[in-house]
Amino acid sequence: MFTGFLRTLAVGLTLLIACAASPAWAQWLRAETDHFIIYGDTSERALRAYAEKVERFDFFLRTYYPIAVDHEIPKLEIYLAEGRRDMLEAEPGIGASVGGFYSPNSSRIHAVVDTKSDGGDHVMFHEYGHHFMFQMAGAAYPSWFVEGFAEYYATADVRPDRIQFGRHSEGRMLMFVRQPVNSWAPMADVLKWRISDSGRYRAGDYYAQAWGLTHYFMSTPERTQMLGQYLAAVMRGEDSVVAMQAATGRTPEQLQNDMRLYLSGPIQYHTPQIEIPTPKVEITRLSPSESELAWLDLRLDRQPVKVEPIEPREGETDRARARREEMMRESAEHRAELIRDALAAGERHSGSRIGLLVKARAHRLEGRSQTGFEVLEPVLTADESDPETLRLAAELLLDMAGTEADPAQATGHRREAVAYLARALDSDPLDFRIYRALNESRAGQPGYPTDNDLKTLEVGSTLAPQSFDMRMRLGRAYMTRGLHAEAIEIVQPVANNPHGGSWATRAKALIASAQTAMGQTADPVEETPIEEAPVDEVETAPAA
Repeated sequence: MFTGFLRTLAVGLTLLIACAASPAWAQWLRAETDHFIIYGDTSERALRAYAEKVERFDFFLRTYYPIAVDHEIPKLEIYLAEGRRDMLEAEPGIGASVGGFYSPNSSRIHAVVDTKSDGGDHVMFHEYGHHFMFQMAGAAYPSWFVEGFAEYYATADVRPDRIQFGRHSEGRMLMFVRQPVNSWAPMADVLKWRISDSGRYRAGDYYAQAWGLTHYFMSTPERTQMLGQYLAAVMRGEDSVVAMQAATGRTPEQLQNDMRLYLSGPIQYHTPQIEIPTPKVEITRLSPSESELAWLDLRLDRQPVKVEPIEPREGETDRARARREEMMRESAEHRAELIRDALAAGERHSGSRIGLLVKARAHRLEGRSQTGFEVLEPVLTADESDPETLRLAAELLLDMAGTEADPAQATGHRREAVAYLARALDSDPLDFRIYRALNESRAGQPGYPTDNDLKTLEVGSTLAPQSFDMRMRLGRAYMTRGLHAEAIEIVQPVANNPHGGSWATRAKALIASAQTAMGQTADPVEETPIEEAPVDEVETAPAA
């Protein structure tokens, strides 16, 4: 009996030593609802509760803002980070105060939320407000309202039996309390979301005042009607300040005072009397390989294939340029580390699909697309139907075609890529990245863009209206065909991006070119707020 006890103890110690010698990877869960796919290293109960909450929030927004669509809407992917350690796995170097972020312009439209942050729900609802707004018809709302809308609904309190919205935003209210009125950003600057005359980009003021102004207009039916008139005028192309004064009968200074008086008293919040359905949630488990590589897989998709060199910016100070260069150096270091980690992880999991994809994408990032294709080649059989594998194989072939000196070889690579993309499209017709790759196979070729090329881009942009890349591709194609008004309409939401950045600058330049071609006076192309624009163009929201 004592011998049996020793044998059991020895086996237990052996298992403990084995576990200590190799990292233990928890098995991730995947929850799918009507509008979301959510991943997390958490309990099934917690994941289900979170999935139901965000689905209820979507139901609430669609109740107030019905969106008529004639196609299935692709689902937003959300990754749940369990605290600071996971946030750094998701985005190395991310600020400690950031409670989550939303990335619409990478190879995967997704959000990451820190569930341990007190402001986790605020961040998610804010970012989903942006994601949802881009599905609205037109969506070319002025910058201040883009942020004000997201902040207004970010404070929603979503429960199984009721939803409240329009509550205080404590973080934004602090700005109003701490700063004297005469130090607020001028209302005319807020309405145009521009750099102040002093050359300062007053981001904190603008966000707070955008929230306050939205709350002011949402407080009564009469004001909401004024807001609607103003938004319609701006989307017709009218000047923001002129349109606001016409809709309200108030000058920017008077409107500033109206908002101040409104915020100094009790503000209204609402509890709509609506029946909230119980969302359907399907939960499955990721494989051990998928669980271990989840964060690496996500980060690889967020890395640009090509890194643009740092170009001088007009009016940029030496300090601003030095700051950009330092951020780019840090980004390059993180990129190199990601490639090393991904190649090593791919080797460890070479027998799994996710392992092959991770390794192939790592080779692509290091500029070795042919090697990446060779990694995938063994699984590219006639019956392979995984759309991600097929799409990646096509993208690698297109990379090879772009650097191939022999025209015949380049044409062969493109044809093979298109064949893989056709198979990927059969498996997943809702993936905008397949349409983007099809565009890559045609861009720069004789006769581009044909009617079919335009249709490909239009479908991709419809499936991913949040993607600035898809909008800009379509806008440039419209310009080539002389469809200048259509080009302006599709890229205007990019130009109105409150976070500015290179996307907004390029969109404004395209709009100016279209206006000139139409015989109109071109709008001035204002520079991006240099000090505030994020280098990687990832939208972040701090925990409130």
